[in-house]
Amino acid sequence: MVRSLAGAHCALRKILVVEDDALIAMELGERLADMGYAVLGPAHSIAEAEAILARETPDGALLDASLAGGVSSVPLGMTLHAKGVRVAFCTGYDRVKGAPPELAKAPVMTKPVSDADLKDGLDKLFA
Repeated sequence: MVRSLAGAHCALRKILVVEDDALIAMELGERLADMGYAVLGPAHSIAEAEAILARETPDGALLDASLAGGVSSVPLGMTLHAKGVRVAFCTGYDRVKGAPPELAKAPVMTKPVSDADLKDGLDKLFA
């Protein structure tokens, strides 16, 4: 699913959303679309994210740090970073466990994330 809001300041930017909680993923996707981003996904697993990435390259990615079963999204973040895709984390934790130096400056938004914090995190992501 790709959604966008024409005329917004970020309408051309595509963001991959990787979130295992279906309700949070849907709500986050809607909020991003309302802010004018084109949303790729949401992907509920690393495999789903990789399938999306095989078809499209996002400008940025918003990753849940810990997916179902305790699967870390950090390796996916490293893969995206290596491809020049900007990475941010939206997680229930205040930091990302096991984040390497390459992702040390990735914005971390703590769930539940407010609209103001989401906008601030995205501004940092694309600064």
